[in-house]
Amino acid sequence: MNTTDKKLADAQAAAAVSMAEARESACEAKTAVTDAASAAKESAADKLGDIKDAAADKLGDIKDAAADKLGDIKDAAADKLGDIKDATADKLGDIKDATADKFGDIKDAAADKLGDVKDAAADKLGDVKEKGSDILDKVKGFAADILHKGAAGAENLADKLDN
Repeated sequence: MNTTDKKLADAQAAAAVSMAEARESACEAKTAVTDAASAAKESAADKLGDIKDAAADKLGDIKDAAADKLGDIKDAAADKLGDIKDATADKLGDIKDATADKFGDIKDAAADKLGDVKDAAADKLGDVKEKGSDILDKVKGFAADILHKGAAGAENLADKLDN
């Protein structure tokens, strides 16, 4: 073989070795990148898991605090409503008592007025009765006079008829 062919064969052999080394180097680089990507993925997943856990813990704390606050608000509202209920009951009791007092006063005043009306009616009835009695006495007296005069006249007439 001539030197050119030998140089060409050496160059081809060197190129083949270089290609094999490049392939091996590329495979190693690919493996290194894949390993690094997997490690990054696992690290990111771990970090996201940690963030998720921390967020869940924080949200749990917020939920518990909100539940406590809402419980406090509920208790305060119940207390206030109880106070309002008691105050309303007291006011309604006062209104009931005042109304009963007023109706008692009205009842007493009406009873007094009815008593006055009854007394006035009794007085008027007494006056009417007295006047009626006077008129009846006069009618009786007049009737007695008429009967007496009628009897005297009848007697007189009988005497005249007998004569």
